Amino acid sequence: MTEATASRARVVELLAPERRAAPALRTPRVAVVIVTWNRREDVSRAIGAVAGQRYPLRALDVVVVDNASTDGTAEHLIETMRPERIVANPTDRAESPSFGVGPGDRRGNAFGFGSLTLVRNTHNLGGCGGFNTGLGYVWDMLDEGGIAAPDYVWLVDDDIDLPASALAELLRVAEADPTVGLVGSRTCDIDDRARTIESTIYLNPDTGLMADEPSPAHPQRGEHEAWARAVGGTRGRHVYTGVRDVDVVSAASLLARWSAVRRVGLWDSRFFIYCDDADWCRRFAGEGYRVVLNLDAVVFHTPWHHKLTPARLYYAQRNLVWLLQKSLPEGRGREVLGARLGYLLRESARSALHRRMSHAEITRRAVDDAVSERGGELEDPSPALEPIADALRRAGALRRGGRVLGVCRRAAHVERFRALRTAVGQAGGDGIRWIEMVRNDVPDAHGAPDVGVRRLVYAGHRLSKLRRQWPVLLRPPRVVVVFDNDSDLPVIRGAWTLHTGVRHPGQARLERCGYGKRLGFAWRWLGTRRRARRWIAKLPAYVRTSRYG
Repeated sequence: MTEATASRARVVELLAPERRAAPALRTPRVAVVIVTWNRREDVSRAIGAVAGQRYPLRALDVVVVDNASTDGTAEHLIETMRPERIVANPTDRAESPSFGVGPGDRRGNAFGFGSLTLVRNTHNLGGCGGFNTGLGYVWDMLDEGGIAAPDYVWLVDDDIDLPASALAELLRVAEADPTVGLVGSRTCDIDDRARTIESTIYLNPDTGLMADEPSPAHPQRGEHEAWARAVGGTRGRHVYTGVRDVDVVSAASLLARWSAVRRVGLWDSRFFIYCDDADWCRRFAGEGYRVVLNLDAVVFHTPWHHKLTPARLYYAQRNLVWLLQKSLPEGRGREVLGARLGYLLRESARSALHRRMSHAEITRRAVDDAVSERGGELEDPSPALEPIADALRRAGALRRGGRVLGVCRRAAHVERFRALRTAVGQAGGDGIRWIEMVRNDVPDAHGAPDVGVRRLVYAGHRLSKLRRQWPVLLRPPRVVVVFDNDSDLPVIRGAWTLHTGVRHPGQARLERCGYGKRLGFAWRWLGTRRRARRWIAKLPAYVRTSRYG
């Protein structure tokens, strides 16, 4: 008998008396936890979606955690949804809540839920801290407080929508097998609801990454491949039904057995956002519970990459290190984590070399904070967005004779550099001397440039990238423009870098990129590499507390 099988047998034995004692027909009580931050309209839609479930609403205790929103979210919810309890939580540590229950609306909530509670955090504790706040409230106030002990807790993101059958489908699977600890939902694009964007998720112990398919050595590999061939793939416009055992399910819509939560504990409070739900899944599996995906339970959500920012990338990179540290098989941690940290350090160095200093610093910080056990929120070093003309003016490039170089690695960059020149010219930048460095595999790279623009063409190999910069070494550009954080050209001269992307047309982030800035980064990078090597050599064990990760 394997360790996992033995652990699962212990779970069955633990829950057997409860299963025998359960009546034949009953309505499970469900605590619903929704976390929000500055999404007043989104969270209102999410609460409405919960209220629209084909399930007795009196059996639902809804807890909305407001992470110190500044857009009037709490006031809006109080006015329109009439929570019976308004709870203050004046703490900056989610693992140490301080619940103070104030007066709510005596008329009862607007939806007919069993109860509706608004918890008002005084600090933004992130998605992880917000869910821990909600779970802590359920634990302390509903369960141990004797108000309404739940059978399950349903975690729901604030930017989702749900079909009316979502909760019933999740409960159908959980009620059928007491060894099921977590039931996840299939995710469809909220703007294209017939398209599945996330279904099965597995953690690959060889690469340390999560993927749609299990690794070759995974016990479900053969079965998964047969299933994926039969339905047409793990994503897309296919017909999905049934239940899949997986490694990870998303907290966008996630049902957890409450007795299992009390045994496993709450989320790892270091994470802030990202990988926190994956870590929870691996801990449930480690205690012998099944983690399953119900393909018939759907949640409509925004694709993850549409919300990706440099700060969110930091959390994903940092927290994945901790997830792997805690969940990799014995003997694999040093190898896989060493490779992962090495990749991140190389990516950080490449970003700095190619004038992506904010990205380089965020990636370096992800490594440094991971090996130094610094959790919580990042102080984002990225410059603020501002109009492109204002940024160029601040950098001194709008003076007559100012030189601006655009790195055009792709055909789209050439077009956007043309649009940028037009917009800046209309804003008073007629005297700028424009230079575009175009990669030789861009269509028409060797054609005639626009009037008033000097074109330099470079190849993808290192020698060409350096040699083609000779014309701008003696008369360097004031600003180097990088599009979509996508540059493979190590432009040597130039005091400033202007970053612009398709998500914010007409706006950009301006950052210093002189020699002093680069030398300071190199010194910090070397220190991070030393700390990462020492950490890998020691691989300190993670110590679990009584309730948190």
